[in-house]
Amino acid sequence: MDFTNYLANRLVKATVGNIAWTTPNKVYLALYTADPTKSGFSSNEVDQASYNRQEVTFDINGVDGVTTNANQVDWNTATSNWGNVGWISIMDSASGGFMLYFKA
Repeated sequence: MDFTNYLANRLVKATVGNIAWTTPNKVYLALYTADPTKSGFSSNEVDQASYNRQEVTFDINGVDGVTTNANQVDWNTATSNWGNVGWISIMDSASGGFMLYFKA
């Protein structure tokens, strides 16, 4: 997954700028019908009645900057057309919030 500009800026400020950043307590997987890009545009996030972001927990013992989700992520059954989902992101909130990572 790629860092969004938001996350990259927070990490730079926290590591070399001496500006504290509190990491989110929970993160959520979101689905997109178009590339959210490094800018973290969430305007193309699926927006249907049966869709909601799913909380995801990652293994904290990653190696060389790589980790995996600790549990299976299950989505609700789509009750309408969600569109062509081709991208995912990790968000810092169940709704709204900031995008941290994204990937096709």
